[in-house]
Amino acid sequence: GKHPTQKPECLLERIILSSTKENDTVLDPFMGSGTTCVVAKRLNRKFIGIEKEKRYFDIANKRIYN
Repeated sequence: GKHPTQKPECLLERIILSSTKENDTVLDPFMGSGTTCVVAKRLNRKFIGIEKEKRYFDIANKRIYN
């Protein structure tokens, strides 16, 4: 992982699928390297991610939009 507390995508997928529907919005106020947003995008959810550390924000941007 790129972040010390990064979660597995399969775990976040289970959480997002069990608690949202397509086109819902997922909020991650501690975005880190963006795993939650990556999974939300893949599952056709909108997402809002907040991260104060520029290095992690840059990693998240690359993961989400590339």
